[in-house]
Amino acid sequence: MVYLILCFLLGFFNSSLLSPSLSVSSTHLCRPEQSSALLNFKSNLCISRSIYKTHCLGEVHIPSHKTDSWDEGTNCCKWEGVMCDNKKGNVIGLDLSCSGLIGSLQSNSSLFSLQNLRWLNLAGNDLGISEIPSEFGKLRSLTYLNLSGAGFTGFVPPEIYLLSDLVSLDLSLNYGLFFRNHDFNMLVHNLTKLENIVLRGMSLSLVVPYSFLNLTVSLKHLSLSYCDLQGNFPTQVFHLPYLENIILKSNPNLTGYLPETNWSSPLSLLDVSRTRFPKGLPRSVGNLKHLKALSLSSCVFMGSIPSTLGNLTKLTFLDISDNMFQGQIPDVFVNLNDLSSMDFSSNNFSGVFPSSAFNLTSLTFMDFSFNFLQGTLPNNISGLSYLRKLYLYANLLSGRVPGWLFSLPSLEYLDLHSNKLNGPIDPIQEPNLVQQVDLSKNEIQGTVPSSFFDLINLTFLDLSSNNLSDNIKSCMLAKLRNLTVLDLSFNNLLSVTRCSDDVNSTLPMIDQFYFSSCNMQRFPSFLNASKSLRDLDISDNQIHGSITKWEAEGWENLVTLRLSMNFMTGYSLLVTTNVTVEIRTKAYIDSLGAANVSAINIDTKHIALFWDIDKG
Repeated sequence: MVYLILCFLLGFFNSSLLSPSLSVSSTHLCRPEQSSALLNFKSNLCISRSIYKTHCLGEVHIPSHKTDSWDEGTNCCKWEGVMCDNKKGNVIGLDLSCSGLIGSLQSNSSLFSLQNLRWLNLAGNDLGISEIPSEFGKLRSLTYLNLSGAGFTGFVPPEIYLLSDLVSLDLSLNYGLFFRNHDFNMLVHNLTKLENIVLRGMSLSLVVPYSFLNLTVSLKHLSLSYCDLQGNFPTQVFHLPYLENIILKSNPNLTGYLPETNWSSPLSLLDVSRTRFPKGLPRSVGNLKHLKALSLSSCVFMGSIPSTLGNLTKLTFLDISDNMFQGQIPDVFVNLNDLSSMDFSSNNFSGVFPSSAFNLTSLTFMDFSFNFLQGTLPNNISGLSYLRKLYLYANLLSGRVPGWLFSLPSLEYLDLHSNKLNGPIDPIQEPNLVQQVDLSKNEIQGTVPSSFFDLINLTFLDLSSNNLSDNIKSCMLAKLRNLTVLDLSFNNLLSVTRCSDDVNSTLPMIDQFYFSSCNMQRFPSFLNASKSLRDLDISDNQIHGSITKWEAEGWENLVTLRLSMNFMTGYSLLVTTNVTVEIRTKAYIDSLGAANVSAINIDTKHIALFWDIDKG
């Protein structure tokens, strides 16, 4: 989810958006020799006949089998994936992306006789882990070439630089493909019309980064992620006058600096995540008025965040996580109305949480976890109507747990664990559809409001390690019928008691139930219909008496059962699967011994039984 917006912006790199549509048919008959060349090209390849969806260029779909429409004696200008000019019938475009082609593209392929080709897209096929034939250099009319994810290996042939009219070159996702430094230098020197270069996933380990100084000034899109680039990336590239997208992501040995002065360009996407860019985020970033996506995660950025960040009013995606940023986060988000995803996690930010972030109207993802942020959560907000995930855990936030958190209409995941929240949980006016809530490891006091149990979509709830003091009725808890994980452990004054009609008080989906170190007085019989239960921990409570077969009925999937540190006097458990049972007792220490193992009825031959008498 965090990268949804970024992936959308990057989508054009591995699609045909940069190529013209080849669905336009021509009324002109194609030339016979070119029709024969296409049929010969097809005959030397196999076609995958899978009816199942497959991965192609990061997407899942059924292969299109475009060449099935290629029949001898028909007009090739009307074949799927083929485009002809309207004057002479020459084949000028070929889009066979994701067509299920299998085989090896040989140097004598008839494809290279189509001298009028301007657009060629063979992306997403399986061309046999072969090298790129040097004969591509014969296709001098090419302006668009996409060989992405086609299985090519070896070195890119130097003849590629003969394609001097190329506007777009995509060699991405060919993981065994390399560029020699000399050949790359020739390419950037000679291909002066290039606007789009996409080399994601191929190896540039032999290329000196300063070669990029020779890139054409007409460049708009540069994608170099996962390329094993090493050394210092030249800052001057960021100043290219028409550059709209630059992606250097996941080159861990690449260093460099963002421009500190005179930085004004049409950049809309800047991604240097998972590189070794040091220093800080310069104030000049505020000049990038067209910027929509900024990703600096997992680098070594230091220093503070400049207030000029608030100038990026078109920003939709912002990720500066996992760096060494520090100091106060400037409260400059009030005008970032298009921001959909923001991630400031795993830094050293301190001071008060920026309140304007709570009023963003388009936000779907917010993560400020693992910092040193202080202060209280606001009593009311005016934004976050579309927020789906909110992560503020591992900070120093204090005060109450506001009820509006559970009234946000789109919220699905809420994590505030490991803070210093010390007030009660406020009543909830309009329970939302939240699925996972973690408020553990705080200092939350008071009772759990009855409205909390109206969060009927909860699948995960962790309130452990707090100071809750309540007597939760089993029938209230059973309203959360979708719960799979429930952890209420380490609340010394918290208990669960039965309702008068306990028969209908069940948690049918529960998989893990943790209620250790609380104040439970009786065994939780409302779990007897929980057939999915795998882990049950009710250790270190005040449970007296024995467990009947009925109370433990239906636990076919139980793996771990912890009953230690209670006052139980008898156990009659029918267990029908592999299970680890840990039983220690605080009472009747002198009378219990090995002979009392017979008090447990274990109906299995595969059991690890730990009988540990706690004498202290």
